[in-house]
Amino acid sequence: MSSPPHALVLPWPMPGHIVPLMHLSHFLADNGFKITIVNTDDSHNRIVSAGAYDDRFYMISIPDGLGPDEKRFRHRLLDAIESNMPSQLENLIRKMNEKEDTKITCLIADGAMSWAVEFAHKMGLRSVVFRTISASMVATCLSIPKLRQTGVIDENGSPKNKEKFKLAPTATLMDETYFIWNIMGNGNIEIQKRMFRYFETNTQSILKAHFMVCNSFHDFELPIFNNFPNIIPIGPLPLGKVTNPRGHFCSVDPSCMSWLDQQPVNSVIYVAFGSIETLGRNQLEEIAFGLDSSQMPFLWVIRTDETMIEHHDFLKQFQQFIRRRGLGKIVNWCDQERVLAHPSIACFMSHCGWNSTMDGVKNGVPFLCLPLNSDQFSVRSYLCDEVKIGLSLVRNENGVVTREEIRSKLVELLQSEEIKERAERMKELAQRSISPGGSSFQNLHNLVEALKKTEM
Repeated sequence: MSSPPHALVLPWPMPGHIVPLMHLSHFLADNGFKITIVNTDDSHNRIVSAGAYDDRFYMISIPDGLGPDEKRFRHRLLDAIESNMPSQLENLIRKMNEKEDTKITCLIADGAMSWAVEFAHKMGLRSVVFRTISASMVATCLSIPKLRQTGVIDENGSPKNKEKFKLAPTATLMDETYFIWNIMGNGNIEIQKRMFRYFETNTQSILKAHFMVCNSFHDFELPIFNNFPNIIPIGPLPLGKVTNPRGHFCSVDPSCMSWLDQQPVNSVIYVAFGSIETLGRNQLEEIAFGLDSSQMPFLWVIRTDETMIEHHDFLKQFQQFIRRRGLGKIVNWCDQERVLAHPSIACFMSHCGWNSTMDGVKNGVPFLCLPLNSDQFSVRSYLCDEVKIGLSLVRNENGVVTREEIRSKLVELLQSEEIKERAERMKELAQRSISPGGSSFQNLHNLVEALKKTEM
C-alpha cells in the first residue's frame, strides 16, 4: 500500500497568514493528506503559549534568523528569513525524504515565502503558492512589469501621477492605494524601495509555482478572476465548521459566545483590528467614547500584549465604566468566525485585513472601515465603493477618526437597508461558492486531485 500524499506547509510567521493556511491544511487532511507545518521558532512558541497548537498535524519549527528579543518588523524579518531559512528548510526536506513514510510530495508556501518554490522545483516537488491578500492585490503585484512599462509607476514603485488605472479593460478602476509597497514604507523611502523590490522579485518566484490560490471567491472579485485566470479562488475559508481556532498568538476568551447569547438579534457592534495592528491613545479614546455614545452593545477585541501596555490605565478605567453601564464587553481575543456568525452581530468595525474581510462577507455583516496599514486601504475602497457593503470612517486633519464621526457613520450604516441587502447577497454568493458544486469548492477538489498525482 502506497503512502498518502505528504504536504509540507510553510506560512509567513504572522497569524493572518498562519490561520488560513491551517484551514487549507485541514481540508487537505480531510482528503487523505499527511500534513507537516513548518513555522519559525518565534511564531511556533507564540502559538503554543496561546494554546492554539494543532495536534492533528506534525508541527515543527526552524529559526528565522533574528534574536529572541529583536523586533520583527516586516522588512527586517524578510531579510532575515531569506538569508537563513532556505538552507534549513532544504535540509529538513532532504532529511524527511530519506524515509518513505515521511517523504514530502508537495510544498504549499505562503505568498511571502515564495522563495521556497525555487528549490521545490529543484527537488521535484509539486508547488502551491497561497496568497493571503485579495485577488486584486495579487493581480496588482503580477502587473508590476506592465505598470512600469505603461508609466503608472516608476522604477521604485512610486506612482508617477494621481490618475486611476485599470489592470485589464474590464477590471475596475484602481488608484495608488493599491500599491501595497508604498503604504508599508510609511513615508520611509528606503523601506518603500526595499518592499517594492521584494514584491517585484517575489512575484517572479510565485509565477514558477504549479498553482497560485487565494482566499477569495469568484463572484466577489469577478473582474479580476475573469482577467487573471492563473489566480485560483478557494475561499472563503474554512469550508466547514471550525470549533477550535488554531494558529493564533493570543488565547481566546471563552466568555464571548455566552455574552453574545444574551444580546438581542442584530444589535451588537463587533470591533476588531487584527492580530498585529495597534492604535494610538487618541484614536483608542475616540473609538471608546464613540461606541459608548451609540447606546448599542459592543464586543471589542483589544490585545493586551506589549504593544498596548501604555494604554492599560485607560482601558482599565473604560472597562469599569462599561461594566457599570452594562452595554459593552472588551476581550483580549475571540473566535472571530463564530462571533461574526452569531445572530446578535449587527456590523463589523474593522481594519479591513483580508481574513477579517472574508469572515465578514461570508456572514453577511456590513462593515465600518478603519484601515491602518498595508493592503487595508484598497480593501476599504473595494468594500465601500465597489461592492458597497460598508462605510468608510473619515479621519480629521490630525489623522484621527472622531467619536462624532463614529457615531454618525454607525447610525447611517445600521439604518441602510440597501447595504444590509447587498451584504446578505454577498453572503449567499460566498456560501454558494464553498458548497458542493460551487466554484471554490470545485477548485479545491481539483487542487487535491492534482496534488495527489505522481507526475504533473
